[in-house]
Amino acid sequence: MNLSNISFPYPVLGINDDILPCPDTPDVSFTADAFFYHFRIALKYDNPEIRRLIGLGFADHVCEVVCPATKFRRCFTSSDGTFSISIPRKTLGGKITFTPTVTVKRTIINYVNPGFHPDYIDHRFDMEPGDILAAFDQISYNADIKYDKLKAVGSFMVIEETTDSLPNTLLDRDKIRLLLPTPLYNQYRNNPQVNSNPDILHASLVLNSLTYALCRYDQYSGKKWAEVIKYRIDTENELAEFRYTDSEEWRVDRLAQILLGKPYERLFNTLSQQNDGE
Repeated sequence: MNLSNISFPYPVLGINDDILPCPDTPDVSFTADAFFYHFRIALKYDNPEIRRLIGLGFADHVCEVVCPATKFRRCFTSSDGTFSISIPRKTLGGKITFTPTVTVKRTIINYVNPGFHPDYIDHRFDMEPGDILAAFDQISYNADIKYDKLKAVGSFMVIEETTDSLPNTLLDRDKIRLLLPTPLYNQYRNNPQVNSNPDILHASLVLNSLTYALCRYDQYSGKKWAEVIKYRIDTENELAEFRYTDSEEWRVDRLAQILLGKPYERLFNTLSQQNDGE
């Protein structure tokens, strides 16, 4: 189920300002072992009436998990809004979506909530099993991404050879492709002074390509390299400032520096060490 751009004939917590206060973004963590993916999702909201209905057995927290690539679809329930879900690795592949809601279990007559928007004052609603009382931010996970290695540049970029006379950056595949003309590529591959200095490469070639890619993020947001970057923004404290701005408003120069671990700073440290050695 995808709740984006859906209107309900009754007020739903989390849909615009139907019921206030609006819920917070769920706390999410993903881990994996040799056989299972483990997902933990904790819903955060403050609505005593919905909590009361759950306690009385009229509704429940539900999380629908869907994996289109493998046709996996299952709903999990939780009485307190915290889901600990383990799914065999072999049953999932590609993008997985999690849709958390509070869903009616038993008919509710004359539903009213003190948090109703003024437009709904004096209105009451009869709710049937399957109706939604609250909808939370949809969460996604890509089983093809090695999340434990995301800080490595190789998780979103690869350097390849081109017969063109100038370097180029392509964004149409799973990774950002930095293409080097054959003479430069051969130096990159075979010259130890070049390929053994990632600080210099990151501060020059890699930083330029990443900045170029970030400026075009919206056009390629469905590509795996873009999903890797979005996941890092959503989960790393150092990138928290970028969660609350639209990608068109990102300070891409600053974002690129943080994603690459401050390459300018590393470059100057490396040059200083070389000068000291000499």
